[in-house]
Amino acid sequence: MLDLSDLPPPPQEALTVYVELPEQDVHFFDSALKAFDHKVNPRRDVKLINGKLYYKNYVAPDFWPEVQSLLETLRRYVAIGDIVLEP
Repeated sequence: MLDLSDLPPPPQEALTVYVELPEQDVHFFDSALKAFDHKVNPRRDVKLINGKLYYKNYVAPDFWPEVQSLLETLRRYVAIGDIVLEP
């Protein structure tokens, strides 16, 4: 029998982060995020909230502070609107 008692606990589930973004900026946004060691897993899933397009992203909880900083930097180049963490 294999003893698995020494294994660390499984990692926390990824955070689901929705970023308000104009459709024309999706490809640049996607490429910029993928360039940073895959700390963010951008998806092409879209959620319409109050008439605004929000794109789904998965973020490891440990990387969330770095990703917030990255999103603030990207705001200089892309029209990022609201950022919503899904509960």
